[in-house]
Amino acid sequence: MSATKWITLMLSWLLASCSSSALPPPLQLSDGVYWSTHYQSYLVVDDDIVTRYQWTPSQCWSADAGLLPRVFSSAQNPGQHTWIGAGERTLVLQRLSDGLPVIFTREPFLPRHCTKPPENTAVNVVISVSEILAQFHHGISQAALIRWRSEAELLDKAVEMPVLDKKLALFQIVSEVLEDSSDEHAFILANDIQRYHRVSDFAVGESQRKQSRQNLLNQLRQSRLTQGCNEALWWGLLTTGEYYLGVQRLHLYGTDASYSEAGQRCLQRSLRAVEEELKRVIQTRGEKPKLLIDLRFNEGGSLLLASQLANSLVSREEPLTTIRQQAVYEQRSPNLEALHQQGTVLVTEVTASAAEHLAQALRLRGFLLRGQNTRGAFAPTTVKSLPNGWVVGLSMYAPKEMLDGRGTVLPEGVGLTPDETLSPEILFPAK
Repeated sequence: MSATKWITLMLSWLLASCSSSALPPPLQLSDGVYWSTHYQSYLVVDDDIVTRYQWTPSQCWSADAGLLPRVFSSAQNPGQHTWIGAGERTLVLQRLSDGLPVIFTREPFLPRHCTKPPENTAVNVVISVSEILAQFHHGISQAALIRWRSEAELLDKAVEMPVLDKKLALFQIVSEVLEDSSDEHAFILANDIQRYHRVSDFAVGESQRKQSRQNLLNQLRQSRLTQGCNEALWWGLLTTGEYYLGVQRLHLYGTDASYSEAGQRCLQRSLRAVEEELKRVIQTRGEKPKLLIDLRFNEGGSLLLASQLANSLVSREEPLTTIRQQAVYEQRSPNLEALHQQGTVLVTEVTASAAEHLAQALRLRGFLLRGQNTRGAFAPTTVKSLPNGWVVGLSMYAPKEMLDGRGTVLPEGVGLTPDETLSPEILFPAK
C-alpha cells in the first residue's frame, strides 16, 4: 500500500472516529414503567415516547411540572437532563444543572389510580402538599396539619363563597403550610390567580431589591466593562484598581437552554477573555490585581458552572460540593490562579443556591466574603404540581446531605455568614 493511500485511509478512520464520538448512537428505550425512589416519579415508556407521572403516598397523576416535561421523545433533549444509559431494567439520566445521576428502575406496572387526576378539592391540595414535604424531609407537625385540613374542609363546604375568594384563601393556607416546613427553597405558584409566594424573609423590600438590580444593570451597560453569556457575566478593571467579575446568574449562559454544554463553553470563552485582559493589566500596572466578585443579585443556577468558575479562579482537586455522597466537580481551562491576588466576594440575602456554593468554594480558596448572610438555600429544588394545577417547589435533600468541598455540612436555612458585614444601603443602593 502506498504512503498516500495509507494516509488517506488513516484520515478517513480518524474522521469516522470523531464522527462517532461526537454523535453517539441513540439509546434504545424498552417499553415499560420505571420508578425513581428519590424523585418520587414514574416514567412510562411506550414506543420511545416517555410520559412522567409524579407520585405522593395518596395520589399519583401525570404532571407537567417537575423533573421532566410531561411528554418527550428519546431523540430529543429531555428537558434539563441528558440520557446517559438505558437497559431492560433501568433508565439513567444526568441533570444538566449539577451533573448528578437520575436513576429509574423497572416496575411491573403503573398503579391503576395513576391514570386519572385526583379530585380537585382544597383538602386534597393540603394533603398533597404535606405528603410531598414529608417525602423530601420537610415534614410538618400533625397538629398543624389537622388545623389546615380543617380550614380546607370549611372551604370545600363554602358553596356560596365566591370562587376567587376560595382560591385566595386556599393559597394562604398552602403558603402557611410551606412556611411551617422551614424550607428556604419552598414556593407556590398559582397562575389562575396570578399569585406567587416564596418562603424567605428579606431585610430589604422587594421594590428596593428590584430597583437596585436594574440600576446595577444600567450602570454595567453604560460602563466600559465587557459582558458575556447573555449579560450573565461582566468583567474589567475598576478605577479602584480592583478587577471586577460580576456573576449575575448561573443559568441561561447559552441561548439553547437554561442548562447546557453550550453554556459551559460560553463560560470558558469568557474566562479566556478575562485571562488575556488580566495579563495586560499585570503588564501595564506591574502587579497582579485583587478581584471583586459580585454575587449580590445571583439567585443560583448550575452547580457545574459554579464549579467551573471556582476552579478556573483557583484550581482545587476537592469538589465544589457533595450532595448525597455524589461529588459535583467541573474543571476546564483556563487557570487564572497566577493572575490575581484573590480578593473579595460580595454576597447578600438574595445570593442563593449555586451562588452560595460558589461563595463558599471561593472562601475555601482564600477569598473574603463581604455583605449579608446569604439565603441558606443550598439544596437543589424539585417541583411538583398539585391537584388543582398549582405548582410547589421545595428542597430535594435533607440538610445533612449537603456538604461543602471539605466535607462540612452547609448551613441550610441559615446561610453563609460574611467575614465583614455591609449595610443594606451599600449593597442595595436606591440610586
